[in-house]
Amino acid sequence: MKALAFGEVLWDVNGNEKTIGGAPLNVLAHIRKLGGESSIVSAVGSDELGRASLACLEDFGISEQYVRISPFPTGRADVVLENGIPSYEFNMPCAWDDIRLSDDQYADLFNDEFSVLIYGTLAQRCLTSALTLGKLLDDVSAAEFFFDVNLRGNFYNEKSIERGLEKATIIKMNDEELPVVASLLDTGKDSLIRWLFDNTCVRKVLVSAGSRGSFCHEKGGQVYHAQASDVSVIDTVGAGDSLSAAFLYFLSQGMDTGSALEKASVLADYVVTKRGAVPEYDEELRKRLSL
Repeated sequence: MKALAFGEVLWDVNGNEKTIGGAPLNVLAHIRKLGGESSIVSAVGSDELGRASLACLEDFGISEQYVRISPFPTGRADVVLENGIPSYEFNMPCAWDDIRLSDDQYADLFNDEFSVLIYGTLAQRCLTSALTLGKLLDDVSAAEFFFDVNLRGNFYNEKSIERGLEKATIIKMNDEELPVVASLLDTGKDSLIRWLFDNTCVRKVLVSAGSRGSFCHEKGGQVYHAQASDVSVIDTVGAGDSLSAAFLYFLSQGMDTGSALEKASVLADYVVTKRGAVPEYDEELRKRLSL
């Protein structure tokens, strides 16, 4: 599997703790742990957090070939957990508002072949990064286009949803985001998935639903469900990203949708029992994932 992601590299700041994150990076880090290749199109500042970001990318094994060093500060999100549920305050402007590539970098990307291009709404909040995403969606060659809705604060609108859907073959959202997306697209909550299948290139809709587990709706009408395990939740930061990563990885290995969802649920259930979005995998988990 060869994955490319576009979007934010940032630091989750929880009190005195700083943990690297950002949904695109989290997904890629898990894909690397699972056995795939990963590259990210992003930007960091020429500051301490930016240098730490590049070191973390190297540690994760994520290529930094398409990471810009921006004059803006590295992104950060101050995290507040309430009953295990995170909320975020983002700095703005920051480096990932300034994602841009050179002509040579675009040429390298457009001459390559990827299993999946992963992107969301948050990094579309400023025009520079939104235009870069538009170019990638127009010209990157990928077997799948994975749109992780990932609504944060007020940093989304109808345009960012519509841009994300232009090429998407798989869309992922949680059960709280589903009615918001339906409203933005002027359709009903109960009819959104059918609307996506009828009006876009989307073939699969992945929905995470907390303690109710996760669901995948396919264009042919099939609905798959993976029940969440009864585990002691420590924090939920990054759980949805791990679900996305494992689902994409096991699909790329030829696994059917239902089986890929079950494997993805195993990883997500593990992640919520640990601190941090990308914890180390223990031996029991690796066996359950057949790694």
